[in-house]
Amino acid sequence: MKTKSPYKDNKEFEKDLKNFANKFRVTIAEHSLKTSGYFEISCYNLILRYYEKKGYTLEVMNVQSDGFKFKCGPHGYISNFSYFKATKTDGDGQEESVYILHNATVQSAFDDKVFTTPDIVIAKTDVADETTDYYITKHKLTYIGKENLVSFCEAKHLTPFPELMINFMGIVHELKPECMRDEAAKVASGHIAPSLMISGTFGKPTKRIQESLEKRYYVNFLDNLFDDSSVGAFSSKSKINKMATLSKKSEWEPMYENTYSIPEEFADVKETI
Repeated sequence: MKTKSPYKDNKEFEKDLKNFANKFRVTIAEHSLKTSGYFEISCYNLILRYYEKKGYTLEVMNVQSDGFKFKCGPHGYISNFSYFKATKTDGDGQEESVYILHNATVQSAFDDKVFTTPDIVIAKTDVADETTDYYITKHKLTYIGKENLVSFCEAKHLTPFPELMINFMGIVHELKPECMRDEAAKVASGHIAPSLMISGTFGKPTKRIQESLEKRYYVNFLDNLFDDSSVGAFSSKSKINKMATLSKKSEWEPMYENTYSIPEEFADVKETI
């Protein structure tokens, strides 16, 4: 009996893109993508779903002459690509807007001259800062300043492994260090916490790492995102509400007993790195 591959065929991703275009009434610009690129775009679409379920209204922004243009890599000016604006009005009539960007470079929380490019960026502004001091050629770099970063996600077409997950925590520390401190809980927020979105499925060792890190920090590790049931979690408000936000840790029930403890010599250290 022929078994079905756990990975999507690129034709299925093309179908997803067509559904995306029809939903938001846009034309998708020409693109040439590997499966990893399609997966990244599908994760971008899941984050749009997250904000819809959180009560935000989505608006397509910066459509180019050839249609909605995804930024499928770290290079290029942010202003040359398309993105979404998400807007929500609270009970007091106050309007909040964030911008959901694709492969936007972000400034370090610690060093103004250090930058990295997450796959998905949620920002307070769509007006990028600029510097000509990054490349040796004096070519301009456009980026989101540290004060305008809300959150970010990484999308990896991989089977989860320990080094991938621990390396992701390094990015969290560099860009959103407050998500590694309990002080984050003092400011209420429904914005998704920094998230690692993975196509493959956790094994027992990586599941333990996921549960340990999610219990300690404001982060999400989301696996098996080629599976319809996992993707469906982004269409369920109750399941979305279990995900970690900037002010609430993940509320998924652990599969394994957490046994981590803080070493005695670090017991008095308030900030976890």
